[in-house]
Amino acid sequence: MKKSLGTILTELRREAGLTQPRVSELLAAEGVEIRPAGISKWEKDMTMPNAAQFLALCGIYGVRDVMGTFTAARGFTAGLNAEGRRLVSDYIRVLLASGLYAEEEDAPAGRVLPLYTLAASAGTGQFLDGEDFEPIDAQQAPAGADFAVRIAGDSMEPEIENGQIVWVKRRETLESGRVGIFVLGGMAYCKRLHVDENGACLVSANPAYAPIALAPETEYRVCGEVLA
Repeated sequence: MKKSLGTILTELRREAGLTQPRVSELLAAEGVEIRPAGISKWEKDMTMPNAAQFLALCGIYGVRDVMGTFTAARGFTAGLNAEGRRLVSDYIRVLLASGLYAEEEDAPAGRVLPLYTLAASAGTGQFLDGEDFEPIDAQQAPAGADFAVRIAGDSMEPEIENGQIVWVKRRETLESGRVGIFVLGGMAYCKRLHVDENGACLVSANPAYAPIALAPETEYRVCGEVLA
């Protein structure tokens, strides 16, 4: 005979050695507010817990095989009485506590960002190809980074060295004083934007390179801000 949800919840609570008031307290600690009277209604099949309440109950009762527990006559414990199910539950806890039989968790997927293979030049400029890139491990990248660029040239030295990879956050505008990746005349540049009463220009850190003036009629695009 198939058992109701309320009957199974009652058995699980008793096997865990808990009273309805204690379950109410444990649920509250998980952020689920329900009075003991509400738990009683669940167990009498007068009402049903919602998804959040149900998952919290499973955690409190140590239910790991949800489908097996609530379908097919209690899953792998079918045929056992309450004492037998308690012994199985205790044995599972012992195995888990030993640490010898725990499942190995999959390593979290690393953060990967595109590294553009046609370098944005810190010197004379090279076109930043929006399609030609390779994935790069970005676990150490700043949180706001969207892509990486390998710099070619020495115009930003000593701030940015030739061949260095920089992390970039996509932006369409940039404040004066910020270092960014700019496209100007079909070429890509890594420069510092400088704006004052005389106008705007792209400035190199290396004094050997003259600033690139940005006249009002100059068409250029900000690709992003260099973060590191």
